[in-house]
Amino acid sequence: MWKSDTEGGGAVAHGRIETLKRVGDMAQIAGARVVEIESGKGRGTRAVEVHNAAGLGFTVLADQCLDILDLRYKGMNIGFISKNGLVGNQFFDAHGEEFLHYWPAGMLYTCGLANTGPACDDGGLHRSEHGRIGMVPAENLNVRSRWEGDDYLISVEGEMRESVLCGSRLTLHRSVGTGLRSKAVRIHDRVTNEEPTAEEFMLLYHFNFGYPLLDSDSRMVVPEGSARPRTPEAAAGIGKRLSFTDPVDGSGEECFFHDCRADAEGFSYAALVNDRLGVGAYIKYDKVALPILTQWKNPRSHDYAMGIEPGNSFIMGRKLERENGTLLKIAGYGSVEYDLTLGILEGTEEIRDFEGFLRGL
Repeated sequence: MWKSDTEGGGAVAHGRIETLKRVGDMAQIAGARVVEIESGKGRGTRAVEVHNAAGLGFTVLADQCLDILDLRYKGMNIGFISKNGLVGNQFFDAHGEEFLHYWPAGMLYTCGLANTGPACDDGGLHRSEHGRIGMVPAENLNVRSRWEGDDYLISVEGEMRESVLCGSRLTLHRSVGTGLRSKAVRIHDRVTNEEPTAEEFMLLYHFNFGYPLLDSDSRMVVPEGSARPRTPEAAAGIGKRLSFTDPVDGSGEECFFHDCRADAEGFSYAALVNDRLGVGAYIKYDKVALPILTQWKNPRSHDYAMGIEPGNSFIMGRKLERENGTLLKIAGYGSVEYDLTLGILEGTEEIRDFEGFLRGL
């Protein structure tokens, strides 16, 4: 039976003392290192490079919402980075179509908190495409590596603030972490309304998968449920929504909304599996807090990506979402919490067990 966050095979599973006897410094097999990008459009961006003994490595962007730029497992790339590359938040521009020029994608890009989807003018303010929070630097940054029992835990924590003078103030507290031999990254978020009146908000976890995990041998795996297209163009391809092709020059993108079954604890799952490589990556998310799973399928050459995006809206933009009755609010001084896991599936047997688990939901 499959269970999430299974251990990897990067090192023999010794306990704390036996592990410490075998290394001069734990950074030899696991840890976190704070760096700063020195060149290109990403110049000046602070980042935290994390690695562990299972072969998991990822980069957390301290100056961009503690989002995850890249993720690798035993040297294999899992995520998608756009042709823009890493773009520092000094290039952020909230107007028009500028999002297309600065969006770096990455393994995880957080969208919100005032808006997800197209830009719109609402409440006397311009709400930028996919919001501002993804380009906000973390305050109170805390990078920790420590033993808890026989596990060596690595975490990156901080707070991002999105506020308006004489208006709203929302704070996102985030923790991103993993363990010594874990094949998964755990994300815990808390969004707090720091004002006395209820505040509308939108949140989308834009996970982006890329080559070589994503290829013509890849398929999306979800529990039983329903799916509907976002556009007429997507409706034409809904029967092939879970499969992928080779890159297609000039191809359009498609978007689908999934409503999938959850387990007894309220979590649902989605994965991208490459059968030829015998590797997959899954997302585990709280279906109650994030009821809508958006799939972004883009076979276009050079933009070759698959987005699997749990969220709390249909990414129509703040104004249309309100008219649709799907724009949520946080009570005055209230908080909402989110737990997600981004993990690796390794080998045919584990992929088969995972799919069996989903069929049993």
